[in-house]
Amino acid sequence: MAALVTLCVAAAAMQGGARVAPLRGVRSHVTASAMGGHGAASKEPAVGFVQTEMRKAAMKLHTREQAPKEGEQKSQTPMKQWAPTRAGYMQFLVDSQVVYGAMEEIVSARPELSLLRSTGLERTTPLKLDIALLISEGCEAATPTAIATDYASMLKTLPTPAFVCHFYNYYFAHTAGGRMIGKQLSDALLEGRVLDFYKWDGDVKELLGAARKHIDDMAEAWTPEQRSECVEQTAASFKGAGSLMASLR
Repeated sequence: MAALVTLCVAAAAMQGGARVAPLRGVRSHVTASAMGGHGAASKEPAVGFVQTEMRKAAMKLHTREQAPKEGEQKSQTPMKQWAPTRAGYMQFLVDSQVVYGAMEEIVSARPELSLLRSTGLERTTPLKLDIALLISEGCEAATPTAIATDYASMLKTLPTPAFVCHFYNYYFAHTAGGRMIGKQLSDALLEGRVLDFYKWDGDVKELLGAARKHIDDMAEAWTPEQRSECVEQTAASFKGAGSLMASLR
């Protein structure tokens, strides 16, 4: 299988699109563990709502190449290599800031989501710093695209269980495949410099694990209908995250 850029591959699986080849001059291999933000199958029995019901729905949206044991989607046709630009990267960062900002606003406004506040996963402050840095280096400021603002607005209309699906998949994907994409972009555009967007205070796996536990605890109180409402948003969450990657192509 050709090397993949994770979030775009996930988005392609959702939309029946093309499989994305690596950045020009960059070769890497991304495993299924980075594809949907839920990880490859573990030898240990899965427990909790996230690692069972949510993970099952996510892995179904992968191809057999991406997840040999669990993928159910048809393979996509490879497309030409990427040739990212600083302007495109700036657009991606600005759009990401809009979506992360909306998620943080929603979490802050809803009492039932109080456990997901101050998780250490928040990205708006690092993004603000990175955008300011690139502007100071001569990169032109960007205006958020309709794709980003529409997605952010849609998130605010979702009931809490449905929103949680987007929240978890979006944050998790960034900590996995998102970091791989960041590394490739760093090498291609920033002479290897890593932006704050890809840095966390503490072990990101532990931060994410704590957030996952909070979601599991929340889901314990949900009705079967609410749990289904969350899981049914999986495809939409992949598509929403993947759509922001268009500026990097």
